[in-house]
Amino acid sequence: MDLFVYLLEMLCIVAFALSGVLAESNKGKDIVSVILLGWVTALGGGTLRDIIIDEQVFWIRDQTYFWVALFSACAGFFLIKEIRKSLVERMVILFDTIGVSLFAILVTANLYSLGFAAYVAIFMGMITAVFGGVIRDIIANRPTMFNNTELYATPVILGSCLYILLINIGVFSGIASPFCMLLIVVMRLFVVIKNIRFPAFLILK
Repeated sequence: MDLFVYLLEMLCIVAFALSGVLAESNKGKDIVSVILLGWVTALGGGTLRDIIIDEQVFWIRDQTYFWVALFSACAGFFLIKEIRKSLVERMVILFDTIGVSLFAILVTANLYSLGFAAYVAIFMGMITAVFGGVIRDIIANRPTMFNNTELYATPVILGSCLYILLINIGVFSGIASPFCMLLIVVMRLFVVIKNIRFPAFLILK
């Protein structure tokens, strides 16, 4: 099971890196800029998390993350036309969504089991899951979760909160984790497909 999760993490890192490379605003940019954007997208959230909780950065602890992100971004640069013309781009979107849910719940579960307060575990799970994408959008000069009304991080927060609730009422982690991951995936895909945004009364006038 641990090996399966690890391999799934790597697949999601590939998707994160490719999502950075696929940003439309990358057209006309040089190879170094595009590869760095893909790398930052893949690893930025987890890096920020480790800095905040004063842990050794995960891609220094396990260099596989570093190289998978770098090579994926590099491959994406040279294969960008083929990716955009094929179903691969849709698969990138799907696995990007799966990655968001996977990292959110894994981090929340791990930190909560280590004795961190629930709000810390949830917040760090959210940062790990979405802040690579936020950094990507800032660098690529695209709207971020801070300047639009898209429900960007809401599914992640709700899924992580539900995980903590289920654990506290005695639900086994092996059941709570995949259930909450699936919930985040479904909510995020629904939000994207239906273009759901915050209602007017929750938007600052």
